[in-house]
Amino acid sequence: MKTWIRNSIAAALVATTALGASVAIARGGPCGGDGPGPMGMQRMEPAQMAERIAQRAQTRLARLELALALKPEQQAAWTQFKGAMLVKAKDVGERMAAHRQAGWPTTAVERLQRMEEMSRFHQAELADTRRAVETLYPSLSDAQKKVFDADFQMGPRGGKGERGMGPGRGGPMRDGAGAGMRQGL
Repeated sequence: MKTWIRNSIAAALVATTALGASVAIARGGPCGGDGPGPMGMQRMEPAQMAERIAQRAQTRLARLELALALKPEQQAAWTQFKGAMLVKAKDVGERMAAHRQAGWPTTAVERLQRMEEMSRFHQAELADTRRAVETLYPSLSDAQKKVFDADFQMGPRGGKGERGMGPGRGGPMRDGAGAGMRQGL
């Protein structure tokens, strides 16, 4: 391989890596420490984490409300829906803070019990969310329903994208990698 080709490829690789790192730092991603990435939430105090979850819910609801362009006759249903979602966000934030303060279970039986408890909580949370959506959904026009269907998501980005399942995010662990991060949750 000619030297100039090899040098060009190396220079392009270095430039791409530098650009990617600078974008991640500018976004406040995992490279930025306290940003919105998974490591930023782990470093927060429980009260801060609960507040951040509530703020994120308010922001998402505000965006959804703008996207729906609600009519005055739809406001009552929206207000009821929004109230239910904000209560849910507050409860989730408080539950996560308490869960984090409780520490990581040490035995397999304790971990399984904790998972069962979380599963029951998630089932109840989903049922509450479904009921809240069922009160709003019939009042929406067909165009608004399409917007709602596309924009309403549960959890971080609806479980899609960079915060999906994987090491350190509740997903499968390979060769023990990330075990320390998992215990910090």
